[in-house]
Amino acid sequence: MNSKLKQFLQKPVTGSVLTVASGIFFFFNLMCLPLVGRAGSSVPDADKNKLAFLGVLGLTFALAALATWAKMLRRSDDKSPLPYWSLALCAVCAAIFVLLMTGLLAV
Repeated sequence: MNSKLKQFLQKPVTGSVLTVASGIFFFFNLMCLPLVGRAGSSVPDADKNKLAFLGVLGLTFALAALATWAKMLRRSDDKSPLPYWSLALCAVCAAIFVLLMTGLLAV
């Protein structure tokens, strides 16, 4: 890995900013949840709604995964605590993705 990228990701503020950004996008994702719920899945544009929701969910997961990676890089250097919030957010995003793909969100 590029040493400048590694130095940038190991900064404490980088992991914190990425974690806060992923949390904000998660709340935005929750606001978009009606797009794929009962009301949003029965409209003519249901495929567009699902695609928009998947885009926001993918961005949320990418930010959470990047935050986890940055904090794990820092953890390997200074033994900082495990990034529970970022790991939990990755797991929740994966669970929402599975529920979306199986159709359980549109009940």
